[in-house]
Amino acid sequence: MIQINELQTALRALLPVAVGCGVQQAAGAAEAFQYKEEGQHMANAGLARRNEFISGRRCARLALAHIGQASCALPTDADGLPIWPVATIGSITHSRGLCCAVAAFADEVMYLGVDLEKTNRLSARAMERVVHPLEAATVGEDQALGSLLFSAKEAFFKAQFPVWSAQPNFKDIALQIHADTQQLSVLKIASNLPAQLRDATHRMEFRYQFFGDYVVTLCWLKL
Repeated sequence: MIQINELQTALRALLPVAVGCGVQQAAGAAEAFQYKEEGQHMANAGLARRNEFISGRRCARLALAHIGQASCALPTDADGLPIWPVATIGSITHSRGLCCAVAAFADEVMYLGVDLEKTNRLSARAMERVVHPLEAATVGEDQALGSLLFSAKEAFFKAQFPVWSAQPNFKDIALQIHADTQQLSVLKIASNLPAQLRDATHRMEFRYQFFGDYVVTLCWLKL
């Protein structure tokens, strides 16, 4: 319960006014799907994955409720992403049983992504894959900072995908960490990505919070 409270506090510290959020702990015992159509995608999933999915959808409905949306089913599209209600956007993340989601109206926020990660799990090999040369001097071998960059880039990937369906790799974007404000800014974005996406990326806002051995990051761009 302490982790849930810490996650909720951390996430709320990141949110712009127009964005709602929800936080849950995945259950250990088997749970039922609130809406039958959500379960079709998870027919062959194991218990832990199934419960994280259910908790993630519950978080999404809490986030939608915060912006005034009624509870509804959030089935899965062909890319494995939630189908959000008309005129809304959102993002869901989970890590080791902790789940959270954010949601906003699409006429207020164009891009929105959230990501939650443990800060003590990246191997040296994974760090090498994640950290751009422009980030290397700042990060060094610091696993927590490497995890922050991993999380921020995952949030960016989630934010842009519903609009562009682009699949960049971790070194296609370089970020600068501003520890004093708990924000990140874009140093470089790969030239092979669409020009409009590159322009939008430079205008996106990135915020982060560490709590315990987790980091949560949010990426968004208001209209």
